[in-house]
Amino acid sequence: MSSLMPAVVAAIALAASGAAYAADTLPAPAHSITGEKLGVVDLGKAFPQMKGFELRFSRLTVPPGAGLTPHSHKEIPEIVYIVQGHLTEQRNGAAPVVYGPGTTLINDETVTHAVLNQGTETVIYYGTHVSKPQATPPRY
Repeated sequence: MSSLMPAVVAAIALAASGAAYAADTLPAPAHSITGEKLGVVDLGKAFPQMKGFELRFSRLTVPPGAGLTPHSHKEIPEIVYIVQGHLTEQRNGAAPVVYGPGTTLINDETVTHAVLNQGTETVIYYGTHVSKPQATPPRY
């Protein structure tokens, strides 16, 4: 029963938001998210074996209709914490799930996902990434 609770909560949140989506895929975002780097650490200085890698901390803003198309987190691990709004994520081909404030998402090397703000409120989340400076994503 407890394993059904996240799906029930997500369905209620989605219905309350008035957003609609196909059960199997997210629509393409109307535009992309914006991000602001709040801090960057050159990991090679502390760990020579990590030369060329950065630890980044960013604030990301996702206006209604904005999102990211499917992308992999192979070699770009990420931890995300949502502070405002509701973000719809489709992970590894599964049905989309809506996440709200207080949610932490872990995106390791096994994750390929897309995100979309299907609500009416801007989503704000904080993300921590480890990657090479030129990695895409992230662009922030």
